[in-house]
Amino acid sequence: MMTHDIEVAGERLTLHAHRALYWPARRMLMVADVHFGKGAVFRRAGIAVPSGDTEDDLARLDGLIETFAPATLAVLGDLVHGNATERSAWVDDVRAWRRRHRATDMLLIAGNHDRHFDVASLGIDVRPGHLDVAPFVLAHHPERHDGGYTLAGHVHPGVAVRDGWRKHRLPAFVFDRDVGMLPAFGTLTGLHDVRVEPGRRIVAATPAGLVPMR
Repeated sequence: MMTHDIEVAGERLTLHAHRALYWPARRMLMVADVHFGKGAVFRRAGIAVPSGDTEDDLARLDGLIETFAPATLAVLGDLVHGNATERSAWVDDVRAWRRRHRATDMLLIAGNHDRHFDVASLGIDVRPGHLDVAPFVLAHHPERHDGGYTLAGHVHPGVAVRDGWRKHRLPAFVFDRDVGMLPAFGTLTGLHDVRVEPGRRIVAATPAGLVPMR
């Protein structure tokens, strides 16, 4: 299944296997840790990684916007990865993508990587700190807030799943009592393993669909 509904803080949320979350009541699509330009940063440092990561991520965002027709796209931090200039190819690609979706409001809850680039120049509204959208608090760091249930990124959560004798590490949505974490959206992002434990709801994401962990 490519989608899976879950109730959090009394609201129905739809998880998507492309590592995104949709809140129907607000028509809000959320992703975290996109890290546009990460491949370019690596290649400038002499690390051999394939190109095309930005194009892949934009294509998945296109598909999600087509699927959900959101009024708002909210990025929960780290939209970009590092320093860039006006001559960086990914900057032109993202600006062209933003123009194609000019009818969709877009906002970024600034993360620790976003200080390296003027994200507002991409046509995206930037909010420092966190944003209260009751009953949720949208943030980058997964910390408890008195204003509501926190939805955040930053950690790049993942979970180990066994398929016979093979072990796979998969990106995952994680929901604890006061804080929920989205998986990293970006193609070149790593994973931080989280534990399956009582009271914690985990839904792993694979290219073929979602896997709720029991």
